[in-house]
Amino acid sequence: MSAVDPPIGALVEISSGKGIVRFCGTTSFAPGKWVGIELFESKGKNDGSIQGVVYFSCKPSHGVFIRPSQVKVITTEPEHPPVSRAQSNLARSIIGHQRTPSTGLARAASLRSASSSSRSSSPVKVPTPSLLPPSGTSSPRTSRLAPPSSPVKRVPSLALQPRKSLALSSSGESGGPRSPSLPIPRTTVPSSSAYSPPHDITTTPSHSLTNGSVPATSSLTNGSGIVRTASMTREPSSPHLTRIVDDTELQELRAKTRVLEAKRADDARHIRELETRLSEAESFVALRPKLQAKLNQLQTELIATRRELADAQQLAQLSDNRGIDSQEQLEMAMLDKEVAEEKAELAEAELEELREKLAQVEVELHVLKESGSAGEGGEANPQSSLAYIQLEKQNERLKEALIRLRDMSQQAEQEQRRRIAEMEKDITGIDDLQGQYESTLIKLSNAETQIEDLKAQLDDALGAEEMLVQLTERNLMLGEKIEEMRITIEDLEALKELNDELEENHIETEKALQEEIDSKDSQIREHLQKISTLEDACQDLDNTISQFRELVLQLQSELDTMRTQTQTAQHESATAVSQTAAMMSLNLKLQSSAAKNQAKTIELEIRKLEARESRELVGIVQPYLPQLYVESDSDATSCYLLFQRLGYKIDLINTVVGHAHGLPESLNGDVSETLVGICEMRGRAASLATLCKRFTAILRRCDPASFLNIGRIYPEIAPMEKRIDMHVDLLRRDQFREMEFVSDVFKLQAQFDHLAETYFSGSDQDLGERELGYALSFDHDLDAFAASIGLTKTSVAAILRDEDVVLEMGGYDPEVELFEPLQKLLDQCKSAKVLSRKLTKRLEDVIQDSTALKVHLVAQLMSLSNAVPEIVNFGISLAQLVIPHLSDARSAKSSFQFATILSYAKQTAMSTVAKDMRPGTSYWEAVSEAIAQLAAECNKLLPLALEPESVVKIGGTAPWVARIDEIRASTAVNAEAERKAAQLQDEVQGLVRSLKARDQTIQESGVKIELMERRMEAGKKQGDTIVELEIELSKARKQERAYEEAMEQLQADLDVLEQENVKLKTMAAPERQAAGNQPAEPDNVPVEGSLETSHLLEQIEALRGTVRFLRTENSYLKGQDLLKEIQSLPPLPEPVSRLPTPSLDPSGLSDSEDSDSDVPSTPPTIRSLATETKMLYRDVIKFSSSPRVVDLSVLHAKRVGSEDKPVRGWMRRKDTPAQQVLDRKLEAERLSRRVRGLLDRASVL
Repeated sequence: MSAVDPPIGALVEISSGKGIVRFCGTTSFAPGKWVGIELFESKGKNDGSIQGVVYFSCKPSHGVFIRPSQVKVITTEPEHPPVSRAQSNLARSIIGHQRTPSTGLARAASLRSASSSSRSSSPVKVPTPSLLPPSGTSSPRTSRLAPPSSPVKRVPSLALQPRKSLALSSSGESGGPRSPSLPIPRTTVPSSSAYSPPHDITTTPSHSLTNGSVPATSSLTNGSGIVRTASMTREPSSPHLTRIVDDTELQELRAKTRVLEAKRADDARHIRELETRLSEAESFVALRPKLQAKLNQLQTELIATRRELADAQQLAQLSDNRGIDSQEQLEMAMLDKEVAEEKAELAEAELEELREKLAQVEVELHVLKESGSAGEGGEANPQSSLAYIQLEKQNERLKEALIRLRDMSQQAEQEQRRRIAEMEKDITGIDDLQGQYESTLIKLSNAETQIEDLKAQLDDALGAEEMLVQLTERNLMLGEKIEEMRITIEDLEALKELNDELEENHIETEKALQEEIDSKDSQIREHLQKISTLEDACQDLDNTISQFRELVLQLQSELDTMRTQTQTAQHESATAVSQTAAMMSLNLKLQSSAAKNQAKTIELEIRKLEARESRELVGIVQPYLPQLYVESDSDATSCYLLFQRLGYKIDLINTVVGHAHGLPESLNGDVSETLVGICEMRGRAASLATLCKRFTAILRRCDPASFLNIGRIYPEIAPMEKRIDMHVDLLRRDQFREMEFVSDVFKLQAQFDHLAETYFSGSDQDLGERELGYALSFDHDLDAFAASIGLTKTSVAAILRDEDVVLEMGGYDPEVELFEPLQKLLDQCKSAKVLSRKLTKRLEDVIQDSTALKVHLVAQLMSLSNAVPEIVNFGISLAQLVIPHLSDARSAKSSFQFATILSYAKQTAMSTVAKDMRPGTSYWEAVSEAIAQLAAECNKLLPLALEPESVVKIGGTAPWVARIDEIRASTAVNAEAERKAAQLQDEVQGLVRSLKARDQTIQESGVKIELMERRMEAGKKQGDTIVELEIELSKARKQERAYEEAMEQLQADLDVLEQENVKLKTMAAPERQAAGNQPAEPDNVPVEGSLETSHLLEQIEALRGTVRFLRTENSYLKGQDLLKEIQSLPPLPEPVSRLPTPSLDPSGLSDSEDSDSDVPSTPPTIRSLATETKMLYRDVIKFSSSPRVVDLSVLHAKRVGSEDKPVRGWMRRKDTPAQQVLDRKLEAERLSRRVRGLLDRASVL
């Protein structure tokens, strides 16, 4: 590490890499001395400026500020000016050293850092500049203290010796600016010599040497000595100075010099800006072919795009890498924290030592005062008595110090042991976390492989796209949290740097105090007569120590803050680990759901097969039925089945809508108005489904006459099923319309109520279904009440969090007055909901066994169902009153008044639930008592319903069973009719065979037409994409022309400024001759990014985002279109009979060219062609449904890896985009050959 300040332009090495020193001195953002370094790599933190103050210029993320103690100098090239020039400059500095830094080394320093002199003062401490600062580092503040003097006419013989000595003393400091806050070296010269008249400087060279080379000594709180010593050196010391030029001329010359320097600095800044713009223009010209190539690549990606599974994997990998980086940074922050704690302990120990020394000084001062008073009374041997007393005091202090040192060592040893134990615990915890992290990575890799294996099954599932979107959103959320953790770690690093600065300031202050104490000790031993002066100095020391104590307290508070922030970072890392575990559990749930979906799919296919067989059996059996059944019993049977289907379909809609909106779990969180409407809709639909089930139960157990009588209304009620089927179809396509369904339910309810009054009144055969209807009504009403109360709570909480709404709380606490009562009502509703579910489950089980509860329990169920609407009316009325008030408050029509909300609640309660409220009870308590009463009644009813004695069997013979004997008796055997029926049956079978042959031909033509339509749609989409890309390309060309015009304008401005620069150089030639032949180092000004380049980069990023969005939307829309096409395809023809499945034709399943060209060995049959058609249709659907995506992740990774140096590396052939497109074309050709071969074999048959 460097022991001295590195010079400007030196090549140094730090922890971030190598770089060049561009700045050295004090700054305004933190006290102490800082070194500004321009790094060769983009590992910095700024561009040479902090908090709007520019210290030097470099590229963004290439500049860094660091302490001098952390810099390692590799090579340095310090400036060595000629001896004569240094002597002349130093001679001028003896007489008038506070000149403007416009000559000699100051001119070179001003070219390197135009504004470093104005920032050389520390904002924390009072500066104590030396009497003779080094050349090139004088500040404007000290330059204003110098009187006007002549820079030309001097007599060098008067101050020749002081010049040489000053040149020797300041040669080591000319490499960089000095910090005013550094400790000032003290001398042993008596203080009276510092105030000697200036004629002593000229008469005694050695004495003038001492006075000229020693800085002015001053107190930390008093800087008056600066002006006095400076005035002594500026007084004329020879009669030869009478030839000094007039003061006014000198001031004019200095003003002109300052103006020229300012112009020169402005010219240098303009030249840097022009060079920056020129480099940006060159970079843009070099970027044009890259942009053109990028546009071509984007066109290729848009023509053939796939799903974004590869992008999701890349995002997951990136999030893993970021997690590893954040963990490493967190470990570094912990190490830095431990180092900072150790340094703080050292600082505390040093503070104790300073306190002991201060106590010694105070004791000695007290002794000196006593000896002085004794010396006034009598001069009898004061020296010996003083020494004796000092020795005694010294012995006592040594004893106390030994005792204190022993105690401190014991305490330090115990503290170190405790810290070692804590660090060992932390190390074991870190090892456990590392092991958990590695195991988590292994599980994550296994999960990714399993996801890859299950990808085909997930594509068949209906919710695959939604799951991918959720995973992508979770990955993005994890990325955002990792970014937040990275920002927190950067803040911790900044706090660590601030702690280092405070420690260095503490060390500097300690050194200054040590030197001050030594100087005071020497003055006490040599000058006993200056006791009053020493008392003032001690007072100054007391003030300084108090300031130091405040600084130590501030350091301790900052260390506490760092500890709390470290704990926060650890908590966030633990949160990230828990979220990772949640992701793993979600992956396992997805796998289990995929397996369940597969099982459900298999079961559904089997049920479809059974239903197809049943339909076929019914079709076979139906012709054998007698004519009497067709004329009388057919409509009644259809009516029975219609009511049964309607009840099942309405229950299905209720169940699916409830699962889609997360009911009833979603009532525990934020509730929207839509959720309230869904709860009300489910209650209406459940009532209609219960009514249909009642009709079904009555028809199942009624007498044959009533059964046949109900069959007459079948033609009237049959069209009602179409509306329900329409809603089921909309629900299947995720286009369900709740309001339209509610209106249809209202209509059907009115018609079915009329049917119940006309045909089914006074019947007890539907007792179980009626009891279930009461229980379901109670359950759905509780859902509606919970939804309305949750909506009110959510809406009021949202508007209280809104900062744009004017709130008038009226002194009420919303948590106590509103939220707690509402939450209590919701909790009571949950407990009542549990009881209602148990009761509903019990009644469903009873109905399954063809039983019902006894009649005396029906009245209790009815009263329970009739008592809930009052509570529901309270919740809905409260929400209807509160929502308009909140809407007015949000639209700024009126302010939000909390008292109005409470008045609405009271008004609604008094009008609904709390009509008979007892005096002394609040309206919230009245509502709570109503809910508690309902729960108590339900709790009383539930044990009665669970008792076996409360269940009664509902018997009865089905009417169609009772009609069997009557129909058999009416049927007579007729041989002639049977013969004619057999002939007609043969003719019908022949017609059916011909119809099936025609249906097969129509189906084949339909498949061809659909293939052609899909190809036409794909061509249209590609044409639209090409048109959009052409429009974007035209926009890019327009923007390119605009950039070219801007470049031409910049070039013209650059030419004009170069001409002005040449003129200024010619004007500044005499000034350079007067300044000397010392060459100034050329500035290596780094190029900054201009506004145009940043704007262009932002546009490129926007285009990339647009392409990613279009890719996602394209794959999603294609998948949706294909699903719709698959659903809209006509069903396959039903097989004539269930024959054993023959072996498949191997030639129809091969994808190779050789197998396609072979002639089948066996003649094809209709069955084999039908099987091969199904297989080919499945392959075509699979091929068309898979997105045409080209995997560019490998190519993108290579481009990102070789961004700085373009290197053409090897890449596998199958990873290239061209090969992927070729594979896709070959697959399409194989399928087309299979289609042609199938058509040929069908034509031969």
